[in-house]
Amino acid sequence: MNQEEMSRAEESKNRILLAAAGVFSRKGLHGARVDEIAAAAKINKRMIYHYFESKENLYVEVLRYNLQKIQQFSQGAFVPGGDPVENVTRTLRQYFYFLAEDEEFVRLLSWEALNRGHYSSKLLPQLFHLFQSDLGQILQEGITRKVFRRNLDVGQILLSIHALCLAYFTRREMMQPIGSGNRMSGEMLEDRLNHILDLVFQGILNRPE
Repeated sequence: MNQEEMSRAEESKNRILLAAAGVFSRKGLHGARVDEIAAAAKINKRMIYHYFESKENLYVEVLRYNLQKIQQFSQGAFVPGGDPVENVTRTLRQYFYFLAEDEEFVRLLSWEALNRGHYSSKLLPQLFHLFQSDLGQILQEGITRKVFRRNLDVGQILLSIHALCLAYFTRREMMQPIGSGNRMSGEMLEDRLNHILDLVFQGILNRPE
């Protein structure tokens, strides 16, 4: 395969992944149809099987592609040697607004939760590793500098931050009738983020006895 053919093949695979992500996020793995994905990608259905072999394999690659977005959002959030509180605030803010702006990502994770993580279970350790390599490093530096509690369980804090942020977007339709206002408005998003930051720092800051 020459360079031009490789380039065309890569472009076709990317089109399929993007189209499949849209269909899977709306209908889940079992509700999605390969014909529908092919139509959305404007590609022959046979090419989907050529590149991915099965709908299940394509679904896993869509999950992988979306989980890798975590690495992109976190770039530049961690300032080595910077103030740990500012680093946590910056990283958490970027993750929260990444979720706010990528409904497709949130919906894919919701479908996986319904399926008990059957397909994402092999990929989620990669997601947790990305969290740990960036935010975990920030937390550890804060512990070393005695800004954060020395007995802090970094793994538990990472899970709590992920849950606090993600739950707001996976359950926002259910929570909409509670209170007033649009939960995706700039004001309410900022209120929610500040509440999460307050909860996190209440739990991790090293306070005098």
